[in-house]
Amino acid sequence: METDEALMLDYGKGNQAAFRALYARHKGPLYRYVCRQLGTKYRSKAQELFQEVWLRVIDNRTRYKVEAKFSTWLYRIAHNLLVDEHRKLTARGEHLSFVDDEQHEGNHLTLASNQTHHENTLHNDYLQKAIKHCVELLVPQQREAFLLRHEAGFEPAQVCDIVEAKPETVKTRLRYAMSQLRECLQRKAGPTELGGERQV
Repeated sequence: METDEALMLDYGKGNQAAFRALYARHKGPLYRYVCRQLGTKYRSKAQELFQEVWLRVIDNRTRYKVEAKFSTWLYRIAHNLLVDEHRKLTARGEHLSFVDDEQHEGNHLTLASNQTHHENTLHNDYLQKAIKHCVELLVPQQREAFLLRHEAGFEPAQVCDIVEAKPETVKTRLRYAMSQLRECLQRKAGPTELGGERQV
C-alpha cells in the first residue's frame, strides 16, 4: 500500500485516483475531529470547514513537499481554519475563548488514577455519550490537543507540529484536558463507573 506522502505526490502530478485514496483514508477521522472541535451547535459550520480543508489540499497539490507526514500537514490545515473560526465566534461572544495555558503552570492537578486506566475507560461503550458531552465542554485548545492525541492517534511531537506549540504547552493542555474530563465524567457517570470498582 502506498504511503500518504507518495499518494499526495502522485496527485500533484495529476493522478486523481491518488486523491480519492487519500480522501477515503482520512475523511472519517478528520470529519470527526472538525465536528468535535466546534461542537454540535456548529455542525453546519464544521461541514463547511471540513470541505474547506480538502479544497486547500486540492489547491496546494502541485506545491506539496514532503516536509512532514501528510496527516500532520492535513491536520495543520484544519487547525488553522479552526483557529480562525474560533476567533470569529469569540469576537461575536458565541464561544469560549482560548485560555492561556502558561498561567496555569503552577497548578498541579493530577488524575485520580493512572492515564492508561483512564484511556481504557474512554473506550468503554457504556460511557461514550457522556464522554462526547464532556469533550465538548473543554476549552478549545485543550479539546484540540485531546482529540489529536487520543482520537486521531497522533504522537505528542506530531501534535506540537500540528498546533505549532511547544512540547510543554501541549503537555499542559493534555494534562488539564484529562483532568477536566475525569471530573466531568465522574459527575455524569458516577465514580464507580470510572474508578474501576464496578465491572461493566
